Amino acid sequence: MNIYPKTCRNFVGLDKLMPFVEKYKGIELQFFDENNQLMSAFEIESVIDKLMEKVPYLKEVTIHPPLCYYDIENIMFKDINIIKNQFETMVKLSRKHNIKINMVYHTTIDFKTHKELTLDKLSSLLNILEGENVTLLLENIFMFSEEECTVYQIADYLKHPNLKVCFDICHMYCRANINKQDIYEYAKGYLNPELCKKYTYQVHFSYTADNDGYVNFKATHGLVHPNIDELKYDVELLKKYNMYDCNYITEVSEKDYESRKDQYKELEMLEEVSK
Repeated sequence: MNIYPKTCRNFVGLDKLMPFVEKYKGIELQFFDENNQLMSAFEIESVIDKLMEKVPYLKEVTIHPPLCYYDIENIMFKDINIIKNQFETMVKLSRKHNIKINMVYHTTIDFKTHKELTLDKLSSLLNILEGENVTLLLENIFMFSEEECTVYQIADYLKHPNLKVCFDICHMYCRANINKQDIYEYAKGYLNPELCKKYTYQVHFSYTADNDGYVNFKATHGLVHPNIDELKYDVELLKKYNMYDCNYITEVSEKDYESRKDQYKELEMLEEVSK
């Protein structure tokens, strides 16, 4: 297990997270809509260049696009060249800095719809990454447009070496809670252990409170685990589905992003459980 912290494109609180960046040499960066334009291109190159100046020993960077409506199918429908340019820029930056670069994309439509609308286009786009140290990571979301986990179905259908999965455990908890099911019971129908083992590249790791995560969103979604036993419970669930020997990104919402107090606590507990 590699344990990577997460900060934003402006590196807020990065200094507080540096012990873990130094140890594991990886990080995820959250980007935002620029100039309040939804589903628009956003500047990557200057941010990664600046990050590498600050942390020249980094080996891996994951880019998370803006959160609002930035599903891969939406960007394809708006302007597929946005993704094409992103892929080309990541290849350029990976070569320039000799680092691994990943890009996470959400998707909210089901596998059958993807087959009809996007997968031929996505297969063509992935040719840009062929042979490069760059990976597209598709992330599961908590909308109910699927029964099995769509992103694993897509990865298994395309079978491209530069296409993997970012599995968000909080999003699966939301689905189980909406369905009023125990998380282990829900996972039986949602996850295929063999596909998880084959395609999971990273995990977005956090706590989901009060059997919620979707109604009282800010108060219950993507939090620091309240104690190490609760955290261990979630790690054991991921182990059961072969999601352990991969990157764990602590994607923790908190009140004070300058201090990163909650995320730091999550990182410490996760590292303790991983020993």
